[in-house]
Amino acid sequence: MKYLQQRPSNAVDKQKARRPTGWLSVLRRHWQPITAVLSLVLMALTLLATLPGATNETYSLVDRLRGQSSTTSSGTDSSTHDAASNTQSATQEALATTEASPSTPTGCYEDDTPTPCGSPHSREVFSKPDGVSCDETSLILYMGGVAGVDLLGSGIDVTFFKNAEDLCVVERTSGMPNVSLKDIWTVDNDHNGYKDGGDFRRCFNRQGQPASCDTDHASEEFFNAPTDVDCGKKYEEFSGRPVDHSIRVSQSSSGGNIVCRAEVQVSTDRLTASVRDLENASLPIKQG
Repeated sequence: MKYLQQRPSNAVDKQKARRPTGWLSVLRRHWQPITAVLSLVLMALTLLATLPGATNETYSLVDRLRGQSSTTSSGTDSSTHDAASNTQSATQEALATTEASPSTPTGCYEDDTPTPCGSPHSREVFSKPDGVSCDETSLILYMGGVAGVDLLGSGIDVTFFKNAEDLCVVERTSGMPNVSLKDIWTVDNDHNGYKDGGDFRRCFNRQGQPASCDTDHASEEFFNAPTDVDCGKKYEEFSGRPVDHSIRVSQSSSGGNIVCRAEVQVSTDRLTASVRDLENASLPIKQG
């Protein structure tokens, strides 16, 4: 007796056709399109990294995606699997970076290029404090000072950053220090016993020319306003202590304003730091 061989039904063929294909197999067959997509993403991010608003996180992401593109283009089974895993990780990190980074970067710049504040730079961008404009008061607050008490030196320009309503930019004629100005008046990073940021205070040499309060100088201006005041009391408010015997407090007028200064008593003496917030510290004076 002959047996007829039955052909598989169409239902069986359809089941085989519907059998899902593993991700690894898909990546093996489509690694070239995936590489092309990653290359386009890399090109776009590289372009973004050249713009003024680029941040260090952008540079880092470009470097990571360069690694992903190189790994995917190898075409081997193991590297394809690793590339898929790493691409997913890079995507998650990119999303986290986007959420964590501000829409417009603050920090230090050399012209229009973001630069670490510890390196030479020409300006610094900072968020405008609430309730003030981008002027001397905003910078005083940014540096940790007190509006109406602390004074800025000359040659400092504070304006809005590229017409942004919430960002200010500061530049200085004599150049910026290789450090951020954020709260600089509240710290002593050089451990000399006195607060930093004397470059931005209002000190003068013996000839009356502007000088840094962090270098030898003969006087420091600590009040300048159209208000009749007791300069001795203003000195106590400014320095946190009574007037020392090695200095004198002078009062004069300029342009309708009352001007108070702390000056050395002896012409050969020199102050070596600002008298701001001295409190119990020794007077920063070099005698002789």
